[in-house]
Amino acid sequence: VHESQLSADEQGAREMAELLTVRQQLSRIRGYNSWGEYAQREALLSSPDKVETFIDGAWSKLRPGLESDIKSMGAEKERLGLGSGKLQPWDTGILLNRIRQEHVAEENRISEYLTYASLMRGVDLVLSRLLGLTFKPEQPVEGEVWHPSVHKYTLREKDRILGILYMDPFMRPGKVVQSAQFTLQGSKRLDCGGQQIPITTLVYSLPVGSAGLPLPYAITFMHEIGHAVHSLLSDTTYQHLSGTRGTVDFVEFPSHLFEHFVMDVACLATYATHSSSNAAMPLEVQRSCRQNRLRFAHFEAAQQLMYAAVDQAFYSYHPLDHLQGAGDDWSRVAAEGVQCHLTSALGRFDSDLTSGHFDGSFTALLGLSRPSKFDHLVHYGGSYYCYLFNRALSSHVWQHSFREDPFGAGSGGPLMELLRGGSVVQSLDAIEALLPAGAGGFKAEDVPLDAFVQQLSVE
Repeated sequence: VHESQLSADEQGAREMAELLTVRQQLSRIRGYNSWGEYAQREALLSSPDKVETFIDGAWSKLRPGLESDIKSMGAEKERLGLGSGKLQPWDTGILLNRIRQEHVAEENRISEYLTYASLMRGVDLVLSRLLGLTFKPEQPVEGEVWHPSVHKYTLREKDRILGILYMDPFMRPGKVVQSAQFTLQGSKRLDCGGQQIPITTLVYSLPVGSAGLPLPYAITFMHEIGHAVHSLLSDTTYQHLSGTRGTVDFVEFPSHLFEHFVMDVACLATYATHSSSNAAMPLEVQRSCRQNRLRFAHFEAAQQLMYAAVDQAFYSYHPLDHLQGAGDDWSRVAAEGVQCHLTSALGRFDSDLTSGHFDGSFTALLGLSRPSKFDHLVHYGGSYYCYLFNRALSSHVWQHSFREDPFGAGSGGPLMELLRGGSVVQSLDAIEALLPAGAGGFKAEDVPLDAFVQQLSVE
């Protein structure tokens, strides 16, 4: 199975090389040296060099924990009778699955507290206690929604309507979207002098009723809520700068910050109650929740980092600069050039790992195969780093401004100002306004990583 996944995909490789070629041509026509430079033209990390600085810093911080995770995975491999403790590239998938199966009972017990109703209580706490707003369900008029299971909510500040949210939470036949936020109407000033209110929708495929959710699903739920709240609170002159209509490494910050309302177990326990008894989450479940989320967390973070490195390396290569004499078979030659470039660019990570606990390349161990299997190269070309970057940035902000009092109004005011701005001021200064004195003042590429790395370890 592993070897079949690594088998050549010549057509896919050619198509990715053709995509890269066209994007590099477009970027030069627009006056940029590469697609990566074009993609980051207005970003917080405003150049490929700054992204590389961030990736290098994150790699340095993650490497000790990563090597420990790899060593632990080797020991687990021996314990499970899957062979010697030295990992092979085909071991990681089956090994992680087997370990997860051993903890299914714990995961099931955790999920009993992670129902749709519990998570919506958390959303209400964020909006009411932290931001001082009211968030109430309303009955939609006939024909207003596309399915009877869609819920309508109105977000208000006193008597003023700020926005409308349509929640389409449950799975049903023919529904394919797993989790996404869609803007239906952006905020903008009207010619009459009034303000168009934002309208957005959240679409999930959650189990119907009181069934619990796995912890990763609950985190994703709150992530999308962050995007929705950013859209609903926008108070902008132009709708194309409303909500999440901005550079990706800026608009991903609110959604990643909202993840902490689930990931911080002490915060989660303030609103997550048992699906049938309504009892509070006991301490042993809180401990299990923390341990299950952080099992091999450095390995998972390193995988995300490597995807970011692949993305940056891919868009630093110019196929047309290496196609002299290629003729009609140019796409094959370009694809081979892309693969050689990626292998060379990613080799530095192998040389940094000297533990000897695995065979083959580090990229193979992480399951990174060919570019045609990494669809984010198409949809987030040059910007995939934004996920790891915002995990680090949101962790720093959470630790300094929210952890002690997640729903305190003192943090709510600055957060409200950030969200009201939509994507008009896409700057690190706007995010640093959430921090107390002494916790800011850093460049984006030098975002503090200590809080993020600490949160990857079981306390």
